[in-house]
Amino acid sequence: MASSEPPTFYFIHGALHDATCWTTVRSSLSSHNFPTRAVDLPSSGGRAVTSHLEDTAFVRQELETLVLHEEKEVIIVTSSYGGMVGSNAVSGLEAVTRRTRGEKGGIIHFVFIAAYVVPLGKSLLDMTPEPPAILAPDPMDASRVIVVGPEKVFYNDVPANVSAPWVARLRPQAVATFMSKMTATVEEGGVVPCTYVVCERDAAVPVRLQEGMFEAGRGVSGAEWRVERMGTGHSPWLSDVEGLVGLLEKVAGR
Repeated sequence: MASSEPPTFYFIHGALHDATCWTTVRSSLSSHNFPTRAVDLPSSGGRAVTSHLEDTAFVRQELETLVLHEEKEVIIVTSSYGGMVGSNAVSGLEAVTRRTRGEKGGIIHFVFIAAYVVPLGKSLLDMTPEPPAILAPDPMDASRVIVVGPEKVFYNDVPANVSAPWVARLRPQAVATFMSKMTATVEEGGVVPCTYVVCERDAAVPVRLQEGMFEAGRGVSGAEWRVERMGTGHSPWLSDVEGLVGLLEKVAGR
């Protein structure tokens, strides 16, 4: 049986960001009695990593604490690159699978917010016909990348004075994370319902690419996939908090 407690939202940020981007969304959910957690990925901020799998291992450790030890039901919420990291960390923690063994807790839903749905054996760069023009080598370290014109790429639907603090918080991203291959995916398991949130004014991940990844993921999975749309840029956690929170509460069944 499903838990009577509300599920825990577990947030995974995108490349170049950190966990603080979810603060307002988490605060709103908390006020509605939803517990939340958010991760700071090792690859964002200058730490040397060799692949996205180091981020996945970090996420997996936290998910195992939530699921195996605390027996929580978890909704994973991802943005951009975070979709790749989170999807690679789910296998074996699915709530449906655990219930068949009489175990409590598990992943009950996965949310991609303009996030990368990367197939088994593929990399993030495999999803684009050529390296994104929005990225450039970090002049301080060629193993990392920075974003060109972040205020137009990530925050094109908010005023400059609103985006400025977030532009200042951006950190270099390890380029190796875009080149490593997926070793597991949420859609391959076929038992975790997924929601893809298309951000219709996104300047970082084109809408056509978002829609293509949703269709491809749905084609693999035997689980339920649904699509939602927001009239925002790449960062609805900043430009439409109320709308995003409402969507997440809908996912949680409220």
